[in-house]
Amino acid sequence: MLGHMQETVTVTLNEDDFVETYRPDPRPRRLSRLLLLALAMAALLLALLVQYPTAQAALVTSPLSMGLIGAVTLVAVLVVTLLLAAPFLRRRAPRNTLATHPGMRDPITYSLGPECFAVRTTYTEANYPWTELWDWRESESVLIVLPSPRNFYVIPKRGVAPIILDRLRGHLSLVRRRIF
Repeated sequence: MLGHMQETVTVTLNEDDFVETYRPDPRPRRLSRLLLLALAMAALLLALLVQYPTAQAALVTSPLSMGLIGAVTLVAVLVVTLLLAAPFLRRRAPRNTLATHPGMRDPITYSLGPECFAVRTTYTEANYPWTELWDWRESESVLIVLPSPRNFYVIPKRGVAPIILDRLRGHLSLVRRRIF
């Protein structure tokens, strides 16, 4: 049993909390599979080009293959540019969130009761039954509660008693529905 008392946590969010929130979940298996597939395809093409000299001649004389090489190069440059810009974009989004949403810099109070998760801000109050929460995730510095796929609440771990975080995890682990 998780307890019948309601516990309250009041936090004030900063830019670093949102940077962690906007960071995508790590999916190492998916990325490693894509990288392995790309390397296998490149090795296969290279082996074909080395094995068959006529393929080399066709590659550089065919307008279709030259266009495909250009398209693949453009996509690769765009992906690398996006990967290089990601840290800047992850900083810009939280800054904009804090600047444009009224009350976001004000204290937020989370209440953890036996029946529901409640949130009170300067402008809103919401209660979510534990069984209706969509998902949750956790990083080293924040715990994120998602009442729906497009709505989230950030609970920075700094200043929150570990026992309260454990109780929150206990409530959330019972009702977790993973987003795939």
